[in-house]
Amino acid sequence: MNKFLQYLRNSRAELARVTWPTRAEVIQATQATLIFVIMTVIFLLIADTTLGNLIGLIL
Repeated sequence: MNKFLQYLRNSRAELARVTWPTRAEVIQATQATLIFVIMTVIFLLIADTTLGNLIGLIL
C-alpha cells in the first residue's frame, strides 16, 4: 500500500511539472488534425470510387 501511495505522489508531482498547451495551441492542433483527416477521407473516397469503376469496366 505504501508503494502505491508513493506512486500516486510521484505521479501528481510529475503532472505538476508538465507544460500544458494553451487553449490556442490546442485549437490550432485540432484544426490541423481535422483538415488532415478530411483531406485523407476525400482522397480515399476518390481512389475507391475510381478503382471501383475501373474494376467494373474490366469485369
